[in-house]
Amino acid sequence: MDEMVEHVANYKIFSTIDLRSAYHQIPIREEDKPYTAIEAGRRLYQFRRIPFGVTNGVACFQRVMDNIISDENLKDTFVYVDNVTVCGKNREEHDANLDRFLNIARKCNLALNYDKCVFSAKSIDLLGYTIADGAIKPDPERLRPLRELPPPHDLQSLRRVIGMFAYYAKWILQYSEKIHPLVHCKNFPLDTAVLNAFNNLKDDISNSVVLSINSTVPIMVETDASDHAIAATLNQSGRPVAFFSRTPSGSEQRHSAREKEAYAIVEALRKWRHYLLGKHFTLVTDQRSVAFMFDGKNNGKIKNDKIMRWRIDLSCYSYDIVYRPGRDNPAADTFSRVHCSATSVRALQDLHVSLCHPGVTRMAHFVRRQN
Repeated sequence: MDEMVEHVANYKIFSTIDLRSAYHQIPIREEDKPYTAIEAGRRLYQFRRIPFGVTNGVACFQRVMDNIISDENLKDTFVYVDNVTVCGKNREEHDANLDRFLNIARKCNLALNYDKCVFSAKSIDLLGYTIADGAIKPDPERLRPLRELPPPHDLQSLRRVIGMFAYYAKWILQYSEKIHPLVHCKNFPLDTAVLNAFNNLKDDISNSVVLSINSTVPIMVETDASDHAIAATLNQSGRPVAFFSRTPSGSEQRHSAREKEAYAIVEALRKWRHYLLGKHFTLVTDQRSVAFMFDGKNNGKIKNDKIMRWRIDLSCYSYDIVYRPGRDNPAADTFSRVHCSATSVRALQDLHVSLCHPGVTRMAHFVRRQN
Protein backbone atom coordinates (compact mmCIF):
# COMPACT_ATOMS: atom_id res chain seq x y z
CA MET A 1 0.00 0.00 0.00
CA ASP A 2 2.78 2.46 0.92
CA GLU A 3 4.62 1.56 -2.29
CA MET A 4 1.51 2.32 -4.33
CA VAL A 5 1.06 5.70 -2.59
CA GLU A 6 4.71 6.60 -3.29
CA HIS A 7 4.28 5.78 -6.99
CA VAL A 8 1.09 7.82 -7.30
CA ALA A 9 2.76 10.82 -5.63
CA ASN A 10 5.09 11.14 -8.63
CA TYR A 11 2.23 12.38 -10.81
CA LYS A 12 0.36 15.71 -11.08
CA ILE A 13 -3.15 14.89 -12.40
CA PHE A 14 -5.36 12.11 -11.00
CA SER A 15 -8.67 10.37 -11.55
CA THR A 16 -10.11 7.94 -9.01
CA ILE A 17 -12.63 5.43 -10.33
CA ASP A 18 -14.95 3.32 -8.22
CA LEU A 19 -16.25 0.00 -9.56
CA ARG A 20 -19.93 -0.69 -8.90
CA SER A 21 -20.68 -3.81 -6.78
CA ALA A 22 -17.17 -4.93 -7.53
CA TYR A 23 -17.21 -8.59 -6.52
CA HIS A 24 -20.49 -9.22 -8.34
CA GLN A 25 -18.69 -8.48 -11.61
CA ILE A 26 -16.59 -11.65 -11.29
CA PRO A 27 -18.36 -14.90 -12.36
CA ILE A 28 -17.82 -18.11 -10.39
CA ARG A 29 -16.67 -21.27 -12.15
CA GLU A 30 -19.40 -23.88 -12.54
CA GLU A 31 -17.62 -26.46 -10.38
CA ASP A 32 -17.22 -23.93 -7.53
CA LYS A 33 -20.85 -22.76 -7.36
CA PRO A 34 -22.05 -25.56 -5.00
CA TYR A 35 -19.72 -24.21 -2.29
CA THR A 36 -21.75 -20.97 -2.20
CA ALA A 37 -25.12 -22.67 -1.64
CA ILE A 38 -27.58 -21.02 0.76
CA GLU A 39 -31.03 -22.10 1.96
CA ALA A 40 -34.04 -19.79 1.65
CA GLY A 41 -37.74 -20.57 1.47
CA ARG A 42 -37.06 -24.33 1.70
CA ARG A 43 -34.94 -24.15 -1.45
CA LEU A 44 -31.23 -24.17 -2.14
CA TYR A 45 -29.67 -21.34 -4.15
CA GLN A 46 -26.15 -20.91 -5.52
CA PHE A 47 -24.30 -17.70 -6.25
CA ARG A 48 -23.39 -17.20 -9.91
CA ARG A 49 -20.97 -14.38 -9.08
CA ILE A 50 -18.65 -13.75 -6.15
CA PRO A 51 -20.70 -12.58 -3.12
CA PHE A 52 -19.48 -10.03 -0.62
CA GLY A 53 -18.13 -11.49 2.61
CA VAL A 54 -16.29 -14.46 1.07
CA THR A 55 -12.87 -14.82 2.68
CA ASN A 56 -10.88 -15.06 -0.56
CA GLY A 57 -13.10 -12.64 -2.50
CA VAL A 58 -10.71 -9.72 -1.93
CA ALA A 59 -7.66 -11.60 -3.22
CA CYS A 60 -9.60 -12.99 -6.20
CA PHE A 61 -10.91 -9.59 -7.28
CA GLN A 62 -7.49 -7.94 -6.84
CA ARG A 63 -5.90 -10.67 -8.96
CA VAL A 64 -8.46 -10.20 -11.74
CA MET A 65 -7.87 -6.43 -11.81
CA ASP A 66 -4.07 -6.86 -11.73
CA ASN A 67 -4.32 -9.24 -14.70
CA ILE A 68 -6.41 -6.73 -16.66
CA ILE A 69 -3.85 -3.97 -16.02
CA SER A 70 -0.99 -6.29 -17.02
CA ASP A 71 -2.60 -7.97 -20.04
CA GLU A 72 -3.87 -4.71 -21.52
CA ASN A 73 -0.59 -2.91 -20.75
CA LEU A 74 -2.34 -0.01 -19.03
CA LYS A 75 0.14 2.71 -18.06
CA ASP A 76 0.12 4.85 -14.91
CA THR A 77 -2.93 2.95 -13.61
CA PHE A 78 -3.02 1.60 -10.04
CA VAL A 79 -5.62 -0.67 -8.47
CA TYR A 80 -6.46 -1.33 -4.83
CA VAL A 81 -9.39 -3.80 -4.81
CA ASP A 82 -12.34 -1.81 -6.28
CA ASN A 83 -10.61 1.60 -6.38
CA VAL A 84 -8.69 2.49 -9.53
CA THR A 85 -6.35 5.49 -9.73
CA VAL A 86 -5.35 6.77 -13.19
CA CYS A 87 -2.46 9.26 -13.21
CA GLY A 88 -0.52 11.52 -15.53
CA LYS A 89 2.46 13.87 -15.37
CA ASN A 90 0.39 16.43 -17.28
CA ARG A 91 -3.16 16.87 -18.57
CA GLU A 92 -2.52 15.28 -21.97
CA GLU A 93 -0.82 12.21 -20.55
CA HIS A 94 -3.56 11.78 -17.92
CA ASP A 95 -6.39 12.10 -20.47
CA ALA A 96 -4.78 9.52 -22.75
CA ASN A 97 -4.35 7.06 -19.87
CA LEU A 98 -7.93 7.66 -18.69
CA ASP A 99 -9.42 7.11 -22.18
CA ARG A 100 -7.41 3.91 -22.47
CA PHE A 101 -8.72 2.58 -19.14
CA LEU A 102 -12.35 3.49 -19.90
CA ASN A 103 -12.14 1.67 -23.23
CA ILE A 104 -10.72 -1.41 -21.54
CA ALA A 105 -13.43 -1.20 -18.85
CA ARG A 106 -16.12 -1.32 -21.56
CA LYS A 107 -14.31 -4.18 -23.27
CA CYS A 108 -14.18 -6.21 -20.03
CA ASN A 109 -17.76 -5.27 -19.03
CA LEU A 110 -16.65 -3.49 -15.86
CA ALA A 111 -19.48 -1.35 -14.43
CA LEU A 112 -18.38 2.01 -12.95
CA ASN A 113 -20.03 3.93 -10.12
CA TYR A 114 -19.81 7.43 -11.63
CA ASP A 115 -21.30 9.04 -8.52
CA LYS A 116 -18.13 8.15 -6.60
CA CYS A 117 -15.64 8.82 -9.42
CA VAL A 118 -13.40 11.91 -9.44
CA PHE A 119 -11.81 13.02 -12.70
CA SER A 120 -8.82 15.25 -13.47
CA ALA A 121 -8.04 16.30 -9.90
CA LYS A 122 -4.78 17.84 -8.69
CA SER A 123 -5.24 16.47 -5.17
CA ILE A 124 -6.70 13.12 -4.07
CA ASP A 125 -7.29 11.17 -0.87
CA LEU A 126 -5.88 7.68 -1.28
CA LEU A 127 -5.61 4.88 1.29
CA GLY A 128 -5.43 7.21 4.28
CA TYR A 129 -3.21 9.84 2.64
CA THR A 130 -3.70 13.14 0.85
CA ILE A 131 -1.54 13.43 -2.29
CA ALA A 132 -0.93 16.76 -4.05
CA ASP A 133 2.05 18.39 -5.83
CA GLY A 134 4.32 15.45 -5.11
CA ALA A 135 3.68 15.63 -1.33
CA ILE A 136 2.21 12.86 0.83
CA LYS A 137 0.35 13.90 3.98
CA PRO A 138 -1.89 12.02 6.43
CA ASP A 139 -5.56 12.30 5.51
CA PRO A 140 -7.04 15.02 7.79
CA GLU A 141 -10.07 12.78 8.29
CA ARG A 142 -7.89 10.43 10.36
CA LEU A 143 -7.47 13.15 13.00
CA ARG A 144 -10.78 15.01 12.71
CA PRO A 145 -12.48 13.35 15.74
CA LEU A 146 -9.45 14.20 17.90
CA ARG A 147 -9.21 17.82 16.75
CA GLU A 148 -12.97 18.33 17.21
CA LEU A 149 -13.09 16.71 20.64
CA PRO A 150 -14.83 19.32 22.86
CA PRO A 151 -13.38 20.30 26.26
CA PRO A 152 -14.82 18.44 29.27
CA HIS A 153 -17.82 20.12 30.86
CA ASP A 154 -18.05 18.22 34.15
CA LEU A 155 -15.97 16.00 36.42
CA GLN A 156 -17.04 12.76 34.77
CA SER A 157 -16.11 13.87 31.24
CA LEU A 158 -12.84 15.33 32.61
CA ARG A 159 -11.90 11.93 34.02
CA ARG A 160 -12.56 10.30 30.65
CA VAL A 161 -10.35 12.85 28.88
CA ILE A 162 -7.53 12.39 31.42
CA GLY A 163 -7.81 8.63 30.93
CA MET A 164 -7.45 9.01 27.16
CA PHE A 165 -4.41 11.28 27.50
CA ALA A 166 -2.84 8.82 29.95
CA TYR A 167 -3.39 6.04 27.41
CA TYR A 168 -0.99 7.81 25.01
CA ALA A 169 1.25 9.29 27.72
CA LYS A 170 4.46 7.61 26.54
CA TRP A 171 4.22 9.48 23.22
CA ILE A 172 3.79 12.89 24.88
CA LEU A 173 6.94 14.74 25.93
CA GLN A 174 6.82 15.98 29.57
CA TYR A 175 3.38 14.46 29.99
CA SER A 176 3.21 14.80 33.79
CA GLU A 177 3.85 18.53 33.61
CA LYS A 178 1.36 19.11 30.78
CA ILE A 179 -1.47 17.12 32.38
CA HIS A 180 -1.09 18.86 35.77
CA PRO A 181 -3.65 21.68 35.14
CA LEU A 182 -6.30 19.15 34.04
CA VAL A 183 -5.71 16.78 36.97
CA HIS A 184 -6.18 19.58 39.51
CA CYS A 185 -9.12 21.24 37.74
CA LYS A 186 -12.27 21.61 39.87
CA ASN A 187 -14.21 24.39 38.11
CA PHE A 188 -16.34 24.31 34.95
CA PRO A 189 -16.33 25.69 32.35
CA LEU A 190 -12.54 25.41 32.09
CA ASP A 191 -10.46 28.51 32.64
CA THR A 192 -7.94 29.68 30.03
CA ALA A 193 -4.92 27.85 31.49
CA VAL A 194 -6.71 24.50 31.71
CA LEU A 195 -8.24 24.92 28.26
CA ASN A 196 -4.78 25.63 26.79
CA ALA A 197 -3.42 22.49 28.47
CA PHE A 198 -6.29 20.46 26.99
CA ASN A 199 -5.69 21.79 23.45
CA ASN A 200 -1.90 21.38 23.71
CA LEU A 201 -2.29 17.72 24.70
CA LYS A 202 -4.56 17.14 21.71
CA ASP A 203 -1.91 18.70 19.47
CA ASP A 204 0.77 16.47 21.00
CA ILE A 205 -1.26 13.35 20.25
CA SER A 206 -1.92 14.58 16.70
CA ASN A 207 1.80 15.09 16.14
CA SER A 208 2.58 11.62 17.46
CA VAL A 209 0.25 9.86 15.01
CA VAL A 210 2.02 7.29 12.85
CA LEU A 211 2.18 8.56 9.26
CA SER A 212 2.05 5.11 7.66
CA ILE A 213 1.19 1.58 8.66
CA ASN A 214 4.15 -0.70 9.34
CA SER A 215 3.15 -4.14 8.02
CA THR A 216 5.50 -5.85 10.50
CA VAL A 217 3.89 -4.27 13.60
CA PRO A 218 0.61 -5.72 15.00
CA ILE A 219 -2.51 -3.59 14.56
CA MET A 220 -5.15 -3.08 17.26
CA VAL A 221 -8.64 -1.66 16.67
CA GLU A 222 -10.49 -0.48 19.79
CA THR A 223 -14.20 0.36 19.53
CA ASP A 224 -16.95 1.72 21.76
CA ALA A 225 -20.52 2.99 21.49
CA SER A 226 -22.80 5.16 23.60
CA ASP A 227 -26.41 6.25 23.20
CA HIS A 228 -25.45 9.03 20.79
CA ALA A 229 -22.10 8.11 19.17
CA ILE A 230 -19.91 5.29 17.93
CA ALA A 231 -16.12 5.59 18.02
CA ALA A 232 -12.90 3.69 17.41
CA THR A 233 -9.14 4.11 17.51
CA LEU A 234 -6.51 2.37 15.39
CA ASN A 235 -3.18 1.72 17.15
CA GLN A 236 0.19 0.15 16.49
CA SER A 237 2.35 -0.72 19.53
CA GLY A 238 0.13 1.56 21.62
CA ARG A 239 0.74 4.48 19.26
CA PRO A 240 -2.25 6.13 17.51
CA VAL A 241 -2.65 5.74 13.76
CA ALA A 242 -6.20 7.05 13.21
CA PHE A 243 -9.37 8.05 15.05
CA PHE A 244 -13.00 7.56 14.09
CA SER A 245 -16.22 8.95 15.58
CA ARG A 246 -19.67 9.70 14.26
CA THR A 247 -23.27 10.16 15.39
CA PRO A 248 -25.63 7.33 14.36
CA SER A 249 -28.75 8.12 12.35
CA GLY A 250 -32.19 8.14 13.94
CA SER A 251 -32.88 4.48 13.15
CA GLU A 252 -29.38 3.45 14.27
CA GLN A 253 -29.90 5.16 17.62
CA ARG A 254 -32.84 2.85 18.24
CA HIS A 255 -30.59 -0.20 18.11
CA SER A 256 -30.07 -2.09 21.36
CA ALA A 257 -26.87 -1.43 23.32
CA ARG A 258 -25.44 -4.73 22.09
CA GLU A 259 -26.19 -3.91 18.44
CA LYS A 260 -24.67 -0.43 18.80
CA GLU A 261 -21.41 -1.95 20.06
CA ALA A 262 -21.45 -4.43 17.18
CA TYR A 263 -22.20 -1.64 14.68
CA ALA A 264 -19.24 0.37 15.98
CA ILE A 265 -17.01 -2.57 15.02
CA VAL A 266 -18.55 -2.93 11.57
CA GLU A 267 -18.26 0.79 10.78
CA ALA A 268 -14.65 1.02 12.05
CA LEU A 269 -13.55 -1.92 9.90
CA ARG A 270 -15.33 -0.49 6.86
CA LYS A 271 -13.63 2.86 7.47
CA TRP A 272 -10.14 1.34 7.72
CA ARG A 273 -10.54 -1.62 5.38
CA HIS A 274 -7.56 -0.48 3.30
CA TYR A 275 -5.37 -0.83 6.41
CA LEU A 276 -6.83 -4.13 7.61
CA LEU A 277 -7.46 -6.30 4.55
CA GLY A 278 -4.80 -8.99 4.25
CA LYS A 279 -3.45 -8.41 7.77
CA HIS A 280 -4.19 -10.18 11.06
CA PHE A 281 -5.19 -7.73 13.79
CA THR A 282 -6.69 -7.55 17.27
CA LEU A 283 -10.21 -6.21 17.79
CA VAL A 284 -11.09 -4.85 21.26
CA THR A 285 -14.64 -4.24 22.52
CA ASP A 286 -16.10 -3.54 25.96
CA GLN A 287 -19.24 -5.62 25.25
CA ARG A 288 -18.72 -9.26 26.28
CA SER A 289 -21.68 -10.57 24.26
CA VAL A 290 -20.40 -8.85 21.08
CA ALA A 291 -16.96 -10.41 21.60
CA PHE A 292 -18.71 -13.79 21.75
CA MET A 293 -20.91 -13.20 18.69
CA PHE A 294 -18.09 -11.92 16.47
CA ASP A 295 -15.73 -14.72 17.48
CA GLY A 296 -15.39 -16.96 14.44
CA LYS A 297 -15.30 -20.05 16.67
CA ASN A 298 -18.95 -19.63 17.67
CA ASN A 299 -20.60 -20.54 14.36
CA GLY A 300 -24.19 -21.68 14.57
CA LYS A 301 -24.81 -20.18 18.01
CA ILE A 302 -25.97 -16.73 16.88
CA LYS A 303 -29.73 -16.19 16.44
CA ASN A 304 -29.78 -12.42 15.72
CA ASP A 305 -30.25 -11.91 11.95
CA LYS A 306 -28.65 -8.46 11.99
CA ILE A 307 -25.57 -9.77 13.78
CA MET A 308 -25.36 -12.65 11.31
CA ARG A 309 -25.31 -10.20 8.37
CA TRP A 310 -22.57 -8.19 10.05
CA ARG A 311 -20.59 -11.38 10.68
CA ILE A 312 -20.72 -12.05 6.95
CA ASP A 313 -19.42 -8.51 6.28
CA LEU A 314 -16.50 -9.20 8.64
CA SER A 315 -15.70 -12.66 7.27
CA CYS A 316 -13.10 -11.27 4.85
CA TYR A 317 -10.98 -9.95 7.77
CA SER A 318 -8.53 -11.95 9.88
CA TYR A 319 -8.73 -10.92 13.54
CA ASP A 320 -8.80 -12.00 17.18
CA ILE A 321 -11.57 -10.33 19.17
CA VAL A 322 -10.93 -9.47 22.80
CA TYR A 323 -13.31 -8.31 25.53
CA ARG A 324 -11.98 -5.47 27.67
CA PRO A 325 -14.08 -3.44 30.16
CA GLY A 326 -14.77 0.19 29.22
CA ARG A 327 -12.64 1.52 32.08
CA ASP A 328 -9.63 -0.19 30.43
CA ASN A 329 -10.53 1.13 26.97
CA PRO A 330 -10.24 4.89 27.58
CA ALA A 331 -9.50 6.23 24.09
CA ALA A 332 -12.55 4.87 22.22
CA ASP A 333 -14.73 5.34 25.31
CA THR A 334 -13.82 9.03 25.44
CA PHE A 335 -14.65 9.71 21.79
CA SER A 336 -18.02 7.95 22.04
CA ARG A 337 -19.12 9.73 25.25
CA VAL A 338 -17.43 13.14 25.60
CA HIS A 339 -18.42 14.07 22.05
CA CYS A 340 -22.11 13.35 22.60
CA SER A 341 -22.40 14.72 26.14
CA ALA A 342 -21.23 18.22 25.18
CA THR A 343 -24.82 19.13 24.30
CA SER A 344 -25.53 22.59 22.92
CA VAL A 345 -28.25 24.83 24.31
CA ARG A 346 -30.20 24.46 21.05
CA ALA A 347 -30.06 20.66 21.33
CA LEU A 348 -31.37 20.84 24.90
CA GLN A 349 -34.21 23.09 23.77
CA ASP A 350 -35.16 20.62 21.01
CA LEU A 351 -34.99 17.77 23.50
CA HIS A 352 -37.23 19.67 25.92
CA VAL A 353 -39.84 20.14 23.21
CA SER A 354 -39.66 16.50 22.08
CA LEU A 355 -40.32 15.39 25.68
CA CYS A 356 -43.49 17.54 25.79
CA HIS A 357 -41.97 20.24 28.01
CA PRO A 358 -41.13 18.32 31.21
CA GLY A 359 -40.32 20.05 34.49
CA VAL A 360 -36.79 20.76 35.71
CA THR A 361 -36.48 17.56 37.76
CA ARG A 362 -37.67 15.20 35.01
CA MET A 363 -35.62 16.98 32.34
CA ALA A 364 -32.45 16.79 34.45
CA HIS A 365 -33.11 13.12 35.21
CA PHE A 366 -33.54 12.27 31.52
CA VAL A 367 -30.33 14.04 30.42
CA ARG A 368 -28.33 12.51 33.29
CA ARG A 369 -29.62 9.00 32.45
CA GLN A 370 -28.77 9.37 28.75
CA ASN A 371 -25.25 10.69 29.42
